[in-house]
Amino acid sequence: MSLRPLHLLAAVVVALAPLLQALPPASANGALIAALSEQTRVPNLVSGVILHTRLYDTVAEVVVFTLASMGVVWMLSAERPQTSIQGLDDPAVLVLCRLGATVSALVAVELALRGHLSPGGGFAAGVSGGTALALLLIVRSRSGAAPPSAATARSVAADELVEKLAVLLFILLAFLSLEGLNLPEGSFGALESGGWIPILNALMAVKVTLGSWTMVQLFIRYRGLL
Repeated sequence: MSLRPLHLLAAVVVALAPLLQALPPASANGALIAALSEQTRVPNLVSGVILHTRLYDTVAEVVVFTLASMGVVWMLSAERPQTSIQGLDDPAVLVLCRLGATVSALVAVELALRGHLSPGGGFAAGVSGGTALALLLIVRSRSGAAPPSAATARSVAADELVEKLAVLLFILLAFLSLEGLNLPEGSFGALESGGWIPILNALMAVKVTLGSWTMVQLFIRYRGLL
């Protein structure tokens, strides 16, 4: 007898079990929300928790994403690049890709600069920025010869260098924040409020964007996947 149905049933039970618990009354969370707002000095409490209250966890998540990007580079380093890449060539699809890339890039900038004031944040900005770059890469990767290996290697190396610098700067500023060396808090709701939070948010966006771009570019170059 196969145990796979039992495994699936157990996974569903574990995933749905938290939904059976009653939510705490809204009045009980008022004091916690007020305390977090006072501590982080930003309206978006999610960004405040990620980049202040639980900054240790965020540093680990950024490092894990960096290791994933390095793993893709290592995994594909021994493979032979594709000589040609089959890309999208339908005019309507190309227009939609360019439009989607423009919208995604604007959303990425908005989330990176104002992610501590409104819903969003560095991870969301990075995903949106990586999506914009991937859509542009699809537009450029029409049917035909692939770009030279040397050009791709230089592009990936430059992306990796900027990405690693963003990671190192993020860790350095996070260390300063954890040590209590903060910037002026500023006025609540202002763009420059929250101490290191806006800068950490922007660095996270740059890091995730370039990491996503590097991985997508390598998969297209070495696997021909769009």
